[in-house]
Amino acid sequence: MKRTYIPKLDDLLGGGVREGASVMFSASPGVDYEAFGYQMLNGRLAEGERGFIFTNVEEPESIIYEFSSYGWDIKPHIERGDMFFVDGSSPFLGMPSEERYTVSDYSEIKEIVLNAIEDIPGGLGVINCLSVIIDYVGDEDTLEIVEAWNRRASELDVNLVYLFTEWDYERDLMDKLRSLMDCVIDLRTIEERVIIGQGFMVAHSDWSSPPDTMVLFFVVQPGGVKVYVPKILVTGPYNSGKSTFVKSISTKAVSVDRKALSAFPTTIAMDIGHLEYKGFMADIFGTPGQERFDLILDVLSREAVGAFILVDSTAPETFARAKEMIRKTRAEAIPKVVVANKQDLPGALSPDEIRKRMKLGGDVPIIPVSLKEGWGVKEALETLLGLLYGG
Repeated sequence: MKRTYIPKLDDLLGGGVREGASVMFSASPGVDYEAFGYQMLNGRLAEGERGFIFTNVEEPESIIYEFSSYGWDIKPHIERGDMFFVDGSSPFLGMPSEERYTVSDYSEIKEIVLNAIEDIPGGLGVINCLSVIIDYVGDEDTLEIVEAWNRRASELDVNLVYLFTEWDYERDLMDKLRSLMDCVIDLRTIEERVIIGQGFMVAHSDWSSPPDTMVLFFVVQPGGVKVYVPKILVTGPYNSGKSTFVKSISTKAVSVDRKALSAFPTTIAMDIGHLEYKGFMADIFGTPGQERFDLILDVLSREAVGAFILVDSTAPETFARAKEMIRKTRAEAIPKVVVANKQDLPGALSPDEIRKRMKLGGDVPIIPVSLKEGWGVKEALETLLGLLYGG
């Protein structure tokens, strides 16, 4: 199996893609899809494999620039001959091309790409984009060409990755194209009157039984494809460690604090953080813990898809307040993890004792943490991400 280098996708596919398999990213119009093919190629090149990009949407120099915007430098691979272009763009723009293969007549495209496949046994080729090929050569010729490419690629253990925009093609053509692929990954918009996000889902795979999981994603520069968690809530009683926790899991964070008279600073509005971790990115919203700010809990918790509930393991008298905040933030209905902080202090209750005191079911993970000593935070984070997307 070969890695895809797309966060979460390998898990959905049972470990990656089979050698020689054809993969089609089938996108609704307007969805970012090129980064999926480019990210897979960049990962494979970094592993010392070879690859190519067939392009009929932009000239190679623009693609090299696009790679660099994601933080990936493919020029050394091109200079070593590990990677090359099949340029089906420049001739149609009236521009010269010095690439290894150039397509100036679409009647030659089948043989030219077959030659490119021969050059990269065991590697990966990106076809960008299949929709334009259909527009040039028609439905039947496209099907015959794709079948020939996939057959030869399979014989040479080459993975072909097709990037495809689902324009208003005939249903019969769409079905036949999908049947020619070993794996189809649908890229969709997520809409609520307006488009609010993008997601991918494995539609079928010949070598595994992927779950019907829609994974939200963003394409960021630099970085490429990142799994996106729209909003994670951090709540809990006063002095349970929420602000410190938000800072601990965030790549960057800010708190709105006010120093009370003769007291410690306390959050009077919210903590806001941004998380990037193992291909995931998320926005973090931390609530204040004091009852006088309960009116804003409802506002802060809207659209949250997961929650951390911070509790002070040494203060069981605050557990009732923690449960009240779960209710006020409507965290009962979303995946959540109880972070049992201050486990380093004498008298800290164990997770089992906390579960018994709070009367929580076994489906709510309780993770022992010491924010002071810096342990347990990663376990809590990975537990919530696992609840959100499995694995």
